[in-house]
Amino acid sequence: MNKVILIPSITIIAIVILFFYILMPYNDDRISSSSNTLSLSYVDTNKELQHDLGLFNIQMSSPLKLNGFSIDTYCTFFSDEFIQNSIEYCTSTELLNSEGQYLGNIQMVGNNAFPEYMIGVIQSDSSASQLEDIKIIVNSMIESVICDCWDEKKPGNFESVSSWIDAANLHHLENTSVTSKSTINGLNEKPILLEITTNENGYLWKFLIIN
Repeated sequence: MNKVILIPSITIIAIVILFFYILMPYNDDRISSSSNTLSLSYVDTNKELQHDLGLFNIQMSSPLKLNGFSIDTYCTFFSDEFIQNSIEYCTSTELLNSEGQYLGNIQMVGNNAFPEYMIGVIQSDSSASQLEDIKIIVNSMIESVICDCWDEKKPGNFESVSSWIDAANLHHLENTSVTSKSTINGLNEKPILLEITTNENGYLWKFLIIN
């Protein structure tokens, strides 16, 4: 169940990721051995994201840093107990558009040294007027964690992140289900998972990047 938790200066949308039939093959290697995780620090990645999004007039707050008992309260993202229990550190940032309106959050979770997952949660209205902001946010997440190489690799035969988002949006609008999902592979062996859910406010977009 989606829930919104308000704490000073940050709004965290706590979500349960339901993609673990895809994630399960990665569990042992990516969580039990830090040598298999790229050395991307929480601080540097958040700073890079903040800078990149600022170029497009999307404001990103300074990260709220959580560990210890706070993880169970504010960073319960995974239905798989092994993955959830492995989380030692979590950061959350709030996103605002150029008019100062709330867009969503970006969370990074993992061990104390490295973020192992980046999670983006964005609420759009029923007309999906935030679609361009969604494209910018997802593209910045991919470039900061994986690479600036979509144009070269064209995963899923999509020319750009924008074309992938457009296709996913069209598929969801034509789909009779409340939730639709899309997975992209082919960027340095790091899957990108997208889930769109229709809710009373429009559409909830969830993105998960496995680092």
